[in-house]
Amino acid sequence: MNPQVRDLWKWKAGGSEKFSTKVLTTLINSRLLTPSSDCSETLCNKLVPKKIEVFVWRANKKRLPVLLELDKRGIDLHSVRCPLCDDDIETVNHSLILCKHAFDVWCKVFDWWGRGGIPFVNVEDMFMESGQANTSVGKSIWQAVIWSTSYLIWKNRNQKVFSNKSWTAPMALNEIQIKSYEWVAKRCKTKSLDWHSWLHNPQGFLS
Repeated sequence: MNPQVRDLWKWKAGGSEKFSTKVLTTLINSRLLTPSSDCSETLCNKLVPKKIEVFVWRANKKRLPVLLELDKRGIDLHSVRCPLCDDDIETVNHSLILCKHAFDVWCKVFDWWGRGGIPFVNVEDMFMESGQANTSVGKSIWQAVIWSTSYLIWKNRNQKVFSNKSWTAPMALNEIQIKSYEWVAKRCKTKSLDWHSWLHNPQGFLS
């Protein structure tokens, strides 16, 4: 060993020895959001913010901190029953779909889009729901609405649990309509969206 030679750190990702935050971000996203054999076939939707893609990945992996998952990890809880309805154990499926508070929100969303009955009972099927869209753009738009709805259900579940803020189904629908439009309209490159059609004739975006 030559005492005159200084030790050096070398960055090997991206084909260069020079560190790059852009390369690191791409690497993290590819590992975090790439499909695997134990989840749905895609976890990417460019019409929603990255935080929602991460939320979908966590929900698919059962890594949301619902009470049952916290209990499995050895956290001492008074109860693992749903803190909103108290009708069942709080699992990811229950919190996002089956809890009567969440289910009422889904009914409002499906009525808004004229889709009829809710066709899923677990998050894996929910995140892959296509709305019977005729085009890839239509499928992405509907999927963005589904993902946005589930994200906002979870967000407001937490606000109720930790801050005791009420969130009724009509309030939920209003927030979902505004937020999903804001996210999709900002990112959709191939289809023009207008607010009036989004509110009153959304199923037209599926064709």
